[in-house]
Amino acid sequence: MNKYKIPILSLVILFSVLVPISWIFAQEEESVETSGDETLLKNIALFAEILAYVKQEHYDNPDDKELMEGAIRGMLRTLDPYSQFIPDHLSFRTQNQGNYGGLGMTVGMQRDMITVITPFKGNPAALAGVQNGDIISQIDGESTAVMTLDEAVDLLRGEPGTSVTITIIRPKVSRPIETTIVREVIRIPSVETEIIGDDIGYIKINQFLQTTANDVDNAFEEFTQHGIRGIILDLRLNPGGLLGSAVEIASDFLEPGQLVVYSQGLEDREDFHAKGEAREKLPLIVLVDGGSASASEIVAGAIKDHSRGLVMGSKTFGKASVQKVFSLSDSKAAVKLTVAHYYTPKGVDIDKIGIIPDVETAYFSRAERQMQLKLRNHDKLKTFVEEHGDDVLQKLFDAEHASRDDRQAARLVRAYSRLSDSLTDEQIILSDIGIKYAIALETENIKDEIMHDPQVVAAIEQLKVLELFAGQDQ
Repeated sequence: MNKYKIPILSLVILFSVLVPISWIFAQEEESVETSGDETLLKNIALFAEILAYVKQEHYDNPDDKELMEGAIRGMLRTLDPYSQFIPDHLSFRTQNQGNYGGLGMTVGMQRDMITVITPFKGNPAALAGVQNGDIISQIDGESTAVMTLDEAVDLLRGEPGTSVTITIIRPKVSRPIETTIVREVIRIPSVETEIIGDDIGYIKINQFLQTTANDVDNAFEEFTQHGIRGIILDLRLNPGGLLGSAVEIASDFLEPGQLVVYSQGLEDREDFHAKGEAREKLPLIVLVDGGSASASEIVAGAIKDHSRGLVMGSKTFGKASVQKVFSLSDSKAAVKLTVAHYYTPKGVDIDKIGIIPDVETAYFSRAERQMQLKLRNHDKLKTFVEEHGDDVLQKLFDAEHASRDDRQAARLVRAYSRLSDSLTDEQIILSDIGIKYAIALETENIKDEIMHDPQVVAAIEQLKVLELFAGQDQ
C-alpha cells in the first residue's frame, strides 16, 4: 500500500475547503463549465501530493507555516508585481508612519525585475549615480530574483545614517555596478515652479500629494500676473501619487466634465471627470520619460487623448493599477490584489502600454550621462564658475551673440573653449549643451539647470511653434 495515500487524501480534503461550498453546488448545476473546475481540483490535488512528499521526505523537515506562506506568495507572484500576502495587516498599515530613512528613489517591477523608476534629484541614490531603468540585482548581497517588490523596498529602507549596498545591472554596461549608499530622511517638494525664457511658465511636479493642486493653483496666480505665453508641465521622473491629485491637476488644463481616466475591473467601470472651472487655454507641453508612472501617466494620457497639449519625451513606465486589501479569516492576515487597471480616455491600458509621447526627444545618451557623472563636482567647472561669476551661463550666452568688437565677450568665449578642450584631454567628451548643463549644476542659479536641459530647450521651441499656429487660427 502507498504510504502517502492517507496524507494525500487528507490534504486534498483540506485544500478543497478553499473552494466555497456554494460555488461547488453551483457548478454541479452547471455541468457545462465543469472542465475548468476539474482542472482546478486536479491542480489542488497535485499541490497536496507534492506537499505530502515535502513533509515526509525532505531532509530539513520544513515548518508548516513557512511552507504554506511560501506557496501563497508564489501563487500571488504569478499574478502581477503588486498583489501580495500580508501576514500582519496592522503592521502593514502602520509601516509608513514614523521616521524612516531611505535612498530617495522609487522602484517598480519590469519584466519581473526590481527596476529603478525615479532617483530623486539631490537625494542619496541620485548622488550615488543611480539612474532610471537600472535593475537592482542584489541588496546587501542577497539576490532580488525571487523577492517581491515590497520585500525589496523593506530591505532598501532603514534607520537614517545606516548604509545599504546594492548591485545594479545597467543596460549597455557590461559589468554589474556595486555601490554603498547611506540612508537619509527623504523630503521631496511636490511642486517646483519658475518663469523661464520669454515668459514661459515651468511647472515641475515631483509627486502627486494632497497639497499638489494648491501649489499649482498658486503657480497659476503668479503666471497670470506675469502674463505668460505658454506652459511646460514637467512630469519626468515622477513616480505618481494620489489619484485625486492627478484628476485635480488634469482639471487645470481640460474642460470641466471631460473624462480624465477610468478604471476597469472584472465588471465595474468607474469614470473620473475634470472638475472646477476652465482656465485660459495657453499652449502646453508635457514632458515625460521612463520615470513617469501612475498618476503622471494619467495626467499625460488625458492631455494627449483630448489633444489639449503636446506630450514630449520618451515612453513612460507603464504602471497604473488598482489594488484592494482583503482581510482573511485569520484576523491578523490579509491579501492585497490588483482588482482593476486605469485607462486613458481613448481606452489605452496604461499599466500594459504606458504613454507614448507625441514627439520623442532625447535627454542625454547613456554615454553622455556617464560623462556627466565624471563632471560632478569637477574642479575645472568650479574654477570656471568662480572666475566668471554665478551668472556665467547668461554672460556666455550674451558673449556668443555679441559683436566681434566686444573684447570682453571674446575673452569669455575663449575661456569656455579652453575649458572644453581641457575636458577633452581628460577623455570627457560632451556636446556644447552637455558641458553647459554640467556648468548649470555647479551654479546657484536655479533657472540654469532648467534652461540648459535639452528636453526643456526642445519644449520651448515647440511652444513657439504652437503659439505661432494659435495666432494663425485667430
